Amino acid sequence: MSQKADTELITHQMFLKIPYSWSTGAYIGAFLKELRDSGKIYANKCPNCNRFRCPPSPVCGICHTKMQDRDKWMEVGPRGTVIGFSVVEQSFLVPTTGEMLEVPIGVGIILLDGAPVSLQHRLQETNSEKIKAGMRVEAVFKPREQRQANIFDILYFKTIK
Repeated sequence: MSQKADTELITHQMFLKIPYSWSTGAYIGAFLKELRDSGKIYANKCPNCNRFRCPPSPVCGICHTKMQDRDKWMEVGPRGTVIGFSVVEQSFLVPTTGEMLEVPIGVGIILLDGAPVSLQHRLQETNSEKIKAGMRVEAVFKPREQRQANIFDILYFKTIK
C-alpha cells in the first residue's frame, strides 16, 4: 500500500473575528466626514480626462493624473437614477462587522445627480420585480447622532417618483 493512501487529511473549520482598524486616508476620510457631519455626498474630477469619482480619490484610475483637491470637490446627489441592480438572497459574512448579512438586500448602481458619477449602495426595495433600471432614488441618512463616518451613514436609497 502506498504512503498516499494511508494519509488522512483532517480539516477544522474556524471563523475568526479579528478587530482591525485602518486609515481611510485624506480623500476617503474627508468624504466620510462630510457624510457624517453634513449628510452630503461629494465627488471629484480628473483635470486631464474629466472623469468623476465618488467617493473622491487622489489619482485618476484611467489616466493616473492627480485628481482635484478638496476645495474643488462638488456635491452630488442625494438623488439619482438606478442604472444597474442586483438582489442578494444568499447571506454571507460582512467583513466590516463580522456579522451575517440579513437578506434579501437590494444593491444598486446609482448615477448621482449633479455629475456623471455613480455610487454602489443598498436599495430600500428588495423585490426584484419592482426594481428597474431608470428608476429614481434618493439617499436616506441615519439620524445625525447615529452617524459614524462610514458609508453606512447612508442607510439606503429609497424609490421616489
